[in-house]
Amino acid sequence: MDRFDEIMSDYPDMTLKFEHMPSGLKGIAIGNQITINNEIPQQEQLQWLYEELGHVETSVGDISEYSSLDNMKQEQQARSWGIKHLLPIDSINKYKAKEIDSDFEVADELGVQVSYLHEAGKLYHLM
Repeated sequence: MDRFDEIMSDYPDMTLKFEHMPSGLKGIAIGNQITINNEIPQQEQLQWLYEELGHVETSVGDISEYSSLDNMKQEQQARSWGIKHLLPIDSINKYKAKEIDSDFEVADELGVQVSYLHEAGKLYHLM
């Protein structure tokens, strides 16, 4: 069982598929299906899967219109949910005591992009 199957095993009513998506779209959750862009690196796919699961867990209704303040709040809430589940604070805290040369090293060890690590740092008020 790969990491995606393992994560999705907690959501037996959901299906996950990987396919080409319109430019700029990385993932989307509609009904009981999550679709992730198959043209982005696996590491990034995992990040987007967690965000889309965040939508499943926290969002209400169609929030595709980003000009709405409520929709933007729901988008941020789903992103935060995803970060907290992919990178719990304990997984980041263990690097505080280590001699780390760069953010790139930590991101690589955690299996995420540096920009995602930085978002987690902001979310946890570490930056």
